[in-house]
Amino acid sequence: MSSLPVTPSRSGHGPREGAESPADLALLPDLVRAVIARSAPRAQRGDGGSAGSDGEGARTVDWAVTPGEFWCHVMPGAPVRRTQGWKLHVSATPLAAPLALARAAEVLVAHRAAFKFAGTPARVAALVSGRFARGGGGKFITVYPSDDDQFRVLAEELHRATLGLPGPAVLSDRRYLPDSQVSYRFGVFAGVQELTADGCFATLLTDPEGRKVADERNAWFSPPAWAGDPFPERAAAPVRSAATAKPVLLGGRYLVRGAIQHSNKGGVYRAEDTETGAQVVLKQARPHVAAGLEGLDVRDLLRREATLLERFGKVFPDRVPRLAEVFEQQGSVFLAAGTVPGATLRRTVAERLVRTGAACPDDATADSLVRQLIELVAAAHELVAAAHELGVTLHDFNPNNVMVTPDGRLLLIDLEMAAREGERWVLGATPGYTAPELRAAPQVAPAMGPAVDLYALGATVLHALSGADPLFAADRPAAAARPDEERLAHLVELLARDQSAVRRFAPLVLGLMRDEPAERWTLEAARSFRAADRPAAHPAGEPTGTRTGTRTGTPVEDVRARLVRDGVAHLLATAAARDADRLWPSDTFGVTCDPVAVQHGSAGGVAVLARALNGWDDHFSGAPDGPGALTRETLREGLRTAALWTADRQEALPWILPGLHFGRSGTAWALLDAAGALDDPALAGRASALALTLPVEWPNPDVCHGAAGSGLAQLHFWRTTGDPRFLERTAQVAEGLLTAARHTPEGIFWPVPEDFDSGLAGAWHYGFAHGVAGVATFLLLAAEATGEDRFLKAAVEAGTTLTTAARKGPAGTMWPVDRARHLAGSPDLARHWCNGSSGVATFLVRLWAATGGTDDVTRGLVEGAALAVRAGRFGDSPAACHGLAGNAEFLLDAAELTGDEEHRAGAELLVEHLAAQAVLRDGRLLVPDDNRRGVLAEYATGLAGSLSLLLRMRSGGPRAWLPEGARTHL
Repeated sequence: MSSLPVTPSRSGHGPREGAESPADLALLPDLVRAVIARSAPRAQRGDGGSAGSDGEGARTVDWAVTPGEFWCHVMPGAPVRRTQGWKLHVSATPLAAPLALARAAEVLVAHRAAFKFAGTPARVAALVSGRFARGGGGKFITVYPSDDDQFRVLAEELHRATLGLPGPAVLSDRRYLPDSQVSYRFGVFAGVQELTADGCFATLLTDPEGRKVADERNAWFSPPAWAGDPFPERAAAPVRSAATAKPVLLGGRYLVRGAIQHSNKGGVYRAEDTETGAQVVLKQARPHVAAGLEGLDVRDLLRREATLLERFGKVFPDRVPRLAEVFEQQGSVFLAAGTVPGATLRRTVAERLVRTGAACPDDATADSLVRQLIELVAAAHELVAAAHELGVTLHDFNPNNVMVTPDGRLLLIDLEMAAREGERWVLGATPGYTAPELRAAPQVAPAMGPAVDLYALGATVLHALSGADPLFAADRPAAAARPDEERLAHLVELLARDQSAVRRFAPLVLGLMRDEPAERWTLEAARSFRAADRPAAHPAGEPTGTRTGTRTGTPVEDVRARLVRDGVAHLLATAAARDADRLWPSDTFGVTCDPVAVQHGSAGGVAVLARALNGWDDHFSGAPDGPGALTRETLREGLRTAALWTADRQEALPWILPGLHFGRSGTAWALLDAAGALDDPALAGRASALALTLPVEWPNPDVCHGAAGSGLAQLHFWRTTGDPRFLERTAQVAEGLLTAARHTPEGIFWPVPEDFDSGLAGAWHYGFAHGVAGVATFLLLAAEATGEDRFLKAAVEAGTTLTTAARKGPAGTMWPVDRARHLAGSPDLARHWCNGSSGVATFLVRLWAATGGTDDVTRGLVEGAALAVRAGRFGDSPAACHGLAGNAEFLLDAAELTGDEEHRAGAELLVEHLAAQAVLRDGRLLVPDDNRRGVLAEYATGLAGSLSLLLRMRSGGPRAWLPEGARTHL
C-alpha cells in the first residue's frame, strides 16, 4: 500500500527491548477481525440467519487482515486502485489505541476502506515515543480512501467516532478540525518503488505533467502545490518558510531567538525574557507524546523536572540551572530555565580530545589533566550525593546530562527521570550508562535506589577520563552471556595501557560498575578513593609484553583469527538465499537501500567471502563440531550461492547507479572478485556486462554515489580482465571529472550540483566518500593507468587543496567536513574514512608515493592523520565508514607505502579496540555494527567491513575497493 515501514529505534528513553507476548501480538488484529465478523450477515456467522439478496454478505467476509513486522494491513476484496491522493491518519496513545481502533474499524469496514495500523500496543508506544521521526510520529491508523468523496465522508465519521480520545498531533498533517484526532496529508498509496539518485528506494508521487517527485514527509503540513486542498472551503494552511518566519512569543514574555534541537517530544529553544532581559532555555513537551499505559507523557516528565530544579536550586543553587517558570500554551507544557554557559561533559571531552589527544605530551600536562579529572569526578559525586540527600535517584546520569561551565563547575541538567525510591515513574535508559537491573526493568516501574546512579557515575567517570563509552552489544543467548563486568574489565585494561588517568582511576570505575548492586562501591568509598595512590601506566614506548585479547590471557592474534573464522561462518549461516528481497538483514534505513549494493546490500558480503576464499589456509577452519566450523568447500559453495543471488537480483532490478558504495559499481566489482575466486568465467561475463552498463558521466562526481565510484570500478575491471574497453571508460570518467572541477581561492573541488535531485546537492566536501580526496584518488590511479598528465595535475592540485584545509594540533591532523566549515573556521573536525583524516590521508599517502616520496609537507600530513586516528581509538565504533576498521585500513596503507612499520603497529592497536567490542551470538565471536547494539552483515557500517580489514591483516593483499596491487587477467 505505501512505502516501506520504518520500525522505530529502541534507543534513549524508548520502550525496553523484549519479545511481545502472543496476547499482545493478537490483541489489535483480533479487534479488527471481530468488527469484520460483526458486519457479516447472521447466516454467515453460523447463527441461523439468512443473507440478504443483494450479495452484501458475500462482500463483507472477503477482508484480509495481514499482520506484518510493524504494520497490520486490512484490505477489502477489491484492491485500492489509486496510487496517490489524500490519506487520513488517526492518532492514539497506547492506552486509547484499542478503543480508537475498534471505533475506527466500524467506520472503515462499513465503507469498505483499506487501512493499516500499528500492530501491537508496543508499536503504538513506539509511534508516539519522544524519539520517533517527527514526520511519522503518532500515525496509529492510516486510511486509503477510494476517492476524495469517500475521503471527506470518512474524515467526518472518524472524527465523530474518536472524538475525545487522546493522541498526539501528527506533525506532517493538517488536523481535520482543531479538536480532532483525525488528520490528513497528500501522499503515495501504492506504486512501484524506484531507486533515487542516492541509492535508496522510494515510492514517488507523479505530478500533473507526469514527472516523478518526492513524497515529502516533513514535520509540517507540506502538500504539493498542485494537490490543492480536499476541503476548499477551509482557510488555506499557512505556508512554512524560513524566509517568512516571524519571531514567536511564548508564555506572553519569552521571545524565541532560535532552536537548539527538535524532536517528536517537542523543541528546545533559545529565548529572551522580555520582562527581565535574561537569556533562557525553553523546553517543550507536546501533548500525549511518549504516553504509556500508565497515563504519563512527556508533559508529566517536564513538570517533574521543574519541581526538582526548584528543590535542587534551594539546596544547591550552583549545581542546577535556575528555574524561571512552567507554563502551558496550545496544549504543550514549557519549562523556562536560565541558560548555562559551557557545554555538556560529552562535548567537553570530545573537544579536549581534539585539542590535546589521548596521549599527554609531558608529565606536567598529565598532572594537570588528572587534577582536572579528579575535580570533575568529585563534582559528579557531589551531584549524586545532592540527589540522594533529597531522597531522589537520578536514573539517567550520563555525560549528556552534566554541563561543564567555562570555569570548570559542573551542573546537572535533564532531571525528568529522577524519582523517589519506590515511586512508580518512567525510568531512564541511556545505553552504556544503565545498570543491569535498570536495563531489565519495565519502562515504568518503582524507582530504584542509589546503586543505579553509582553505576552510571562509574561509566561517566570512564568517559571523562578516556572518551570511551562502556557500551556492549548483548551476548545471545542470554544463558551463555559473559558478565558485563568481565567485558568492562577488559576494556578498562586496554584503555589503561595508554592512559595513566584510566589506570589510576580503574579501581574506582570497576568498583562502581559491578553487576550486582550490593557489591558496588558506596558513595563514601568512592569519595575516600585517592587516585594519587595508584601507579601510573607504562611509560610511552615501554613494551607491555604479549598483548592479549581477553582477560584470560588469550593472545590477540588468536582472537583475531577467531573473529575472522566466526565472522565468515556467520555470513554463510545467515545468508537467506531464498529471500527474494535481501540476502542479509539490515536496519531500518538499510532496508530502504539497494539490496545488492556495497553499503547496505549483498555486494560487501560477497566481496569479503571472495577475499576469504582467496586467502584460505589450513588454519582458517574452526573446530569440526563448533559453530565456527568451516571448510574450503563450504566457503566456496556459500560464496557461489551469495554471488549468484546477487547477480540474479541485480538483473531483476532495472536501476543502474554509478556509485561504488550506493550504486552498482561495487556490485559489479564484487561479482568479478567472486568469479575470480570461484574460477567461474560465466559469472565474470555477467560482472563485465554490468560494468559496461555503468554510467561514466553523472552529476554527482563522488565515490560513494557518483562518477568517481564508477571510474574506480572501470579501472579494476581493466586491471583484472585486460579488456581495453574498461581503460577507455576509465579515461572517459576522468575527463568528465576534469570538466566538473571547480577552481576556487581555497583550491579545487568537485561539488554536487545544487539542482541535482539528491540529499547531497550543493555539497563541497573534502573527504573520501563524497569529496576531494575520493575523486582525486581516482584521478591519481587513472593517471598511472593511462599516462595522462592532466589527470595527475588535477590530483596534485587536490593535494594542495587538502593541505590548505588541514588543521594540525597535538591530537593529530584533521579536516573540516566541507568548504563552508573551513571558511567559517569551524571547530568541528573529522578523522574517519568518510569525511576526515583517514579518508583524506588515504589519498595523500598515495599522492606522496606517486610523486616520488620526497614531499615532506604531504608526508607530515599523513603522519598527523595517523596520529589523529590512533588518538580517536578510545571512543570509535568498529565500523569501516566512521570507525576503527576504516582507520586501520589507512594505517596499513601508510605502513606499506612509507615503509614505516609503526603504522602497522597502530593498525594492530586499533584492532585490539575493535576486538574489545566483540559480541557472542550463538557461540560465534563477532564484531558488532557501528551503533554497537547488534550485528549486521553489511560493509560500511557492519561486519563485512571489519572482516575485510582482518582478512587483509591475515593474508595480505590490496585494500578493498581500490584498484591496486598486482594486475591479474581472468
